[in-house]
Amino acid sequence: MKPSGILGALAIGALFAFSAHAQAESVLMVTMEWPPFRVAGEQGGGWSGIDIDLMREVSRRAGIETVITEAPWSRCLEMIRLGHADLMTGVAWTAERAAGMTYVPTSYASVQPVFYARSGNGAHVSSYESLYGKAIGNSVNTAYFDRFNGDEALTKIPLKDEMTKLKMLTLGRIDLAIGTDPNFSWYIERFGMKGLVEPTAWQPAEKTPLYIVVSPASKIPNLAARLDEALRSMIEDGSLAGIQNGYPK
Repeated sequence: MKPSGILGALAIGALFAFSAHAQAESVLMVTMEWPPFRVAGEQGGGWSGIDIDLMREVSRRAGIETVITEAPWSRCLEMIRLGHADLMTGVAWTAERAAGMTYVPTSYASVQPVFYARSGNGAHVSSYESLYGKAIGNSVNTAYFDRFNGDEALTKIPLKDEMTKLKMLTLGRIDLAIGTDPNFSWYIERFGMKGLVEPTAWQPAEKTPLYIVVSPASKIPNLAARLDEALRSMIEDGSLAGIQNGYPK
C-alpha cells in the first residue's frame, strides 16, 4: 500500500490532507488510480480528478480532514470492510458489498459500461449473445451491469486494471475488453490506441451509478450522513455539476 497525497491544508509525513478546519476530524480515504475520476500525480505529486475535487469540497462542508492512501482495488474494498480505512469513492452498488460497507445514499456520478474489440472486429458483437465464446478481459472485483456480473457462462479473464485490459486486447490475448466510459476513452486517447481498438456494435444500455462508501467500523460519528448532507448540498447549488463539467466527458 503506497501512501500518497492530495493538495490541501495539512501535511502529515508523506501524507497530504485537505480540510476546512484546523481541528477537523481526520478520515482515511483509500483509492486507486482511475482517470478521469482519480489521477495519481507523477513522481510523488498530488492527486487530481473528479473524485479528488469532489472530496475536497465535501470535506470542507462536512468539517472533516481527508487523507488519501493508495492500494489495489480489491485491497481498497477489503480495507473498508475491515475498518482499516474510513471511506472510498467510485463504488458501484452490489448486494454483496452493501453487506460489508455503508453506502452514502446519494450517487454523485455514473459511468457507462462499454465493450471494446480490436479494430475491425467490433461489428462481430451485435448482441449480448455475441459475447459467449469470447475471452473477455474484466477488472478484478468490479461491477459493470447486472446481467454481465452474474453470468457465469461467459469467459471472463480477470485483469488488474483498464490499461492492462487494453494492452492485452491490442496484443490479441483476449477477444474483448469490458470497461467503463469515460475511463476507457481517457486511456485510449492518452496512449494513442484509437487505431488499435474500437467499440463493439452492441453496447449495454445500463449506466452504473457511483457512490461514496464508508466503513461500518469507522470511528467518525455519523460519517455517512454528514457526507450525504454535504453531497446533496453540492448537487443543489450546482457545485458538483461545476466539478464534473471541468473534465472531458
